[in-house]
Amino acid sequence: MYEFISQGGAVMYILIATSLLSLTIIFERLWSLRSSVVIPVKKIKKVEEAVREGNAEQALELCKNSNTAMSRILWVALKNRGVKRSIMKEILEEVGRQEVAHLERFVGILALIAAIAPLLGLLGTVIGMIEVFQVISVEGVGKADVLASGISKALNTTAAGMSIAIPTLVAYRFFEAKINRYVVDIEQHALYFVDLLKGERE
Repeated sequence: MYEFISQGGAVMYILIATSLLSLTIIFERLWSLRSSVVIPVKKIKKVEEAVREGNAEQALELCKNSNTAMSRILWVALKNRGVKRSIMKEILEEVGRQEVAHLERFVGILALIAAIAPLLGLLGTVIGMIEVFQVISVEGVGKADVLASGISKALNTTAAGMSIAIPTLVAYRFFEAKINRYVVDIEQHALYFVDLLKGERE
C-alpha cells in the first residue's frame, strides 16, 4: 500500500487528503442528519398536545429543551402566536430556510470532491506519463518492462481518484435526497402547527 501511494507522487497525497475530508463529512452528516436530531416525532407530539390543552408556556419549554431543527421552528411559531396567519407563515419560511441551510452544511463539499477527485487522478496520470516519455527519450522503447512499470505507476492516481469520487458521489446523492425529504416533512409539520395555533385544527 505504501508503495502504491508513494508511486503516485504529490498528487496521490492530495487525493488522500480529499478522501479523509470526504469521510469526515460523511460521518458528520450521518450523525447530524438523524431523524431524532432534525424531526423528533415524539417531542413534536408533546408540543402539539400542550398547545391543544392551551398551555403555550409548557409548549415553549418543551421546544426550548429540545435542540432540534423542528423544535426551533415550533418555538418561533409559539413566540409569534399573536400575529396574523400570513405573517406567521412568512416568519416560519425564513426560519425554515435557515434550518435547511444548516442541514445542507458541508454537503456541497462532497459534490466538489466527487467532481475534482477524478480530475486530480487524471492530472497525476498525465504527470506520470510525461515522466515515462522522458525515460523513453533517454533509453528508447526497447525496454518494455520499464515502460509497462512506468505506465502502471502513472495510472495509480487515476484509480485512486475514481475510488474516491464514486462513493463520495453516492453519499452526496444520499444526503441530498434525505435533506429534501426533511424539507417536505418540516413544511408539513410547520403548516399543521400554524393551523393548530390559529384554532383551525383540533
